[in-house]
Amino acid sequence: MNDTGYKIRPAARLIHTIGSDLIGDSYAALVELVKNSYDADATNVDIVFKYTKIEKESALIISIRDNGHGMNFDTVINKWLVPATNDKLKRKISKNGTRTLQGRKGIGRFAASILGQEMTLSTVDENGEKSETVIDWRIFKTDDYLENIEILVDKNNTNEPSCTEILIIAKDEKYEEVVLNEEGLEETVEKIDSKLSYWNRDTLEQLINELRKLISPFEESIDDEFKINLSFENSPFPEIDENIKIDTYPIIQFYDYRISGTISDKGNANLLFENNVNPEAVQKEKISANFEVSGNNKYCGSMKVDFRVFDREPEAIDNLINKGLINPVSKNLMGKRQAKRLLDEVYGVNVYKNFFRIRPYGNGGIDWLDLDKDRIQNFTLKISNNQIVGFVTIQSEEKSGLEEKSARDGLKENEYYFGLKELAQKALFELETRRLAYRIKSEKSRGKQTKVQDTINSLFSLAEVKTSIGKKLSEFKIDKKAIDEIDNILTEEEAKKAELKEEIEKTIAIYQGQATLGKIVNFILHEGRKPLQFFNSETRVMERYLKFYRATKDEEHLDELTKSINGFQINSKFISTLFKRISPLAKQKRDKKADFSVVKVINESLDVFKSSFDDANIKVNVLGNEKIQIFGWSEDLYIALTNLIENSVYWLGVSKSDTKEITIAVSESSNTVIIDYKDTGPGLTDLEIESGAIFEPGYSKKIDGTGLGLAIAGEASDRLNGELSARKSNDGVCFQIEFNK
Repeated sequence: MNDTGYKIRPAARLIHTIGSDLIGDSYAALVELVKNSYDADATNVDIVFKYTKIEKESALIISIRDNGHGMNFDTVINKWLVPATNDKLKRKISKNGTRTLQGRKGIGRFAASILGQEMTLSTVDENGEKSETVIDWRIFKTDDYLENIEILVDKNNTNEPSCTEILIIAKDEKYEEVVLNEEGLEETVEKIDSKLSYWNRDTLEQLINELRKLISPFEESIDDEFKINLSFENSPFPEIDENIKIDTYPIIQFYDYRISGTISDKGNANLLFENNVNPEAVQKEKISANFEVSGNNKYCGSMKVDFRVFDREPEAIDNLINKGLINPVSKNLMGKRQAKRLLDEVYGVNVYKNFFRIRPYGNGGIDWLDLDKDRIQNFTLKISNNQIVGFVTIQSEEKSGLEEKSARDGLKENEYYFGLKELAQKALFELETRRLAYRIKSEKSRGKQTKVQDTINSLFSLAEVKTSIGKKLSEFKIDKKAIDEIDNILTEEEAKKAELKEEIEKTIAIYQGQATLGKIVNFILHEGRKPLQFFNSETRVMERYLKFYRATKDEEHLDELTKSINGFQINSKFISTLFKRISPLAKQKRDKKADFSVVKVINESLDVFKSSFDDANIKVNVLGNEKIQIFGWSEDLYIALTNLIENSVYWLGVSKSDTKEITIAVSESSNTVIIDYKDTGPGLTDLEIESGAIFEPGYSKKIDGTGLGLAIAGEASDRLNGELSARKSNDGVCFQIEFNK
């Protein structure tokens, strides 16, 4: 038997596959060729769409010309014409040593086959060596082998400056293709290769949009000049400017809110928040934080973020225009519809690597940060995808672990990608909380806050009605006795409604108690974990001692059993006490209002978190006389305090301070009872305190918080004829609940 060696012989259509299947679409194809100009250290690249006739047929000649260093003959035949060469991957840096090379896989140049049927490459290197080649991409659709296809390359010397120009001829052509029919038999069908008609008004406007987003708008990019110009000759679309200098959208300078800065490869964030709603008084705040990634997510190298957010209410659009948004044609201030249209063109969160955008992130329909989905869960706090123009800059694959898909349609969704997504969301969250606090303070969010208790009181009070009716009846000269009688009827009706009012209050209180129970379920599980572990392990021990005793009748085994039984009694009592602690939150029915000890309820509330205090080394101080009482449902104070304590345990847990304390002091005067609640955690900003944002349902500084805790605490305090408020403090958070006796 003779062994014979064979070679893999690629079919010619492999080149067509590289171009059409791995590059994606015409936008991506054009971008690949522009990136090649960047890699050639060009400072300028001109793209020209020339509509013409070739052999009496309509055609489009697309020219991409740059002023880079060009290629010599050897580079053209041994690198440019070699698919999947790793030349750029090995070099990493451009010839002039100033740019990180965009090309990695050696296939981008074959994108030209998507754009047209024929291509001419003309390139001049820095020594004046000029190389030219013509490629008919149609020959790569044949069944011939790649080794049998010859490409002619001419070489000569010239005085022209270094450059590279690619001319692509695009036509609408009919061609035949062999396909399998429903019976599995081959048949020839006629198809149309629509490379000319692909470019219509909509696709050309989309191309302009893609090119405008292509280059990172970060300020440091200005140091490395790279200009793109797009022009049209004999264009059938007069509404599109003939000459367009591609630059970033001016609208991004007129944001309402912005957060920008860096996040290190360990999650250390140094950010700057800007409130630009009033350009005459821009508010800035520096933010330093450590962002952790959850689950299997991984840090994706160092990254830069720049998120610019726009409010979209009518008055916000007016404000946007008044900041100086100019119509590029008329040079006048832009109209409202134009401004909205411009926002619709530019919104989205873009991702950049080494100066260039990674498609499709930043396209309007690509909500890769799940902004719209999160907004459904928390409409008040979260922003939508159409409110943001964002820029995230990542490092190269070697440093970030972020890999581009072969088809140039985004990043592979690995653990580094999900880390990138989580870190970007956390940076944006810092903006969202500050934006909401400002909007609440300025009453831009949902108008002035109205307490639930005030609303209920208003619904069941007829005081205003009685006053209005009495006034009208007096104007009509109605007898005073009749007026008093009508007033009495209304007063009796009000009294009848009082019972219904209390039932509604009870129902709301029960729901809020259950919501609070849900918030602290992790603490309850934590408290009960040790007794349950004891029951599980000690049961097997008891079985073993009982077995030994039955076999030996040795009294020593009975002593061990007695110890285990004592342990069961202690731990079962602990579980029973735990259930008693949380029972105020789980009640389905409430007793009548009564006087109760404030300090006693404080201690009962703290008991739920006892193990958590021990684990986190949190010291708790309760100051005040146990005889101080208020009137109402004690469960309401329990609900209010439980929500405050749950917040403290969380923030003291993330605090870097060595001092972790909660202090609750109760004092009394002739008319009031005051609870001063303090902890030594990170505290609140002046804006949060002044705006009252922290009491707004949905407002939470926890990345996965519900934003219900303080709102529930405030409403529970209201039912006790009290008021929960935040106070300024130099050390941690400070809340005060003031009850009227």
